[in-house]
Amino acid sequence: MRLLPRHPATMALAFVLAALVWYAQALDRRERISERQVDAPVTFVNVPAEMVITSEVPRTILLRVRGSLSRLRGLDPTQTGVVIDLRGAGEGERDISVENRNVIVPAGAEVVAVSPSQVPVRLERLIRRRLPVKPSVSGRPAPGLMAGAIYSEPASARVAGPRLQLEAMQAVTTEPVGLDGAEGPVEARVAVRSPHPLVRIEEPLVVRVVVEVVPDRGEARGGTRR
Repeated sequence: MRLLPRHPATMALAFVLAALVWYAQALDRRERISERQVDAPVTFVNVPAEMVITSEVPRTILLRVRGSLSRLRGLDPTQTGVVIDLRGAGEGERDISVENRNVIVPAGAEVVAVSPSQVPVRLERLIRRRLPVKPSVSGRPAPGLMAGAIYSEPASARVAGPRLQLEAMQAVTTEPVGLDGAEGPVEARVAVRSPHPLVRIEEPLVVRVVVEVVPDRGEARGGTRR
């Protein structure tokens, strides 16, 4: 009957590793328990298709974590996080509770408190609309002249964005067309400008703008009075 192990070196190594693990755990238990506050980044996952978050949301959430002093000293905030799952959420505003299951911390650290414990989130449905293009101009034509009729070609643009934002919009603008010193019609190709970071211009991205330059009748009447 064989009583000795076939691979005594392997068994000895396993014994040493087990002893080291036991020693590290015992050291953790003997070490002072401490607490530390950490700013954890917030991530939203499973945002419903054709929806967008329109409310101001916190970039970080304050965590109070507990653990051994050595572990908390070496705790890197990038190892932490708060994950908020929006699966199945509908349009509207709601307060989402932040629970321990939403929090990511390294092994050996325990979450004691979360602040804020609720995050208000507003979801809006993404829609598309075609809105008139209202060109923007800057500067003044030559003396005695003024800007007259302004044309955009095409005259409208298709935009996409949050429902409430788009329903309140009357038009979209363009990058300014310069009129400084102009003595006749000014024509330029300029970009259509989005009025809000969540509103996207789909097409056209660039329009042709024509600004008529006509006599300034108000200035002429003023000269006659003098």
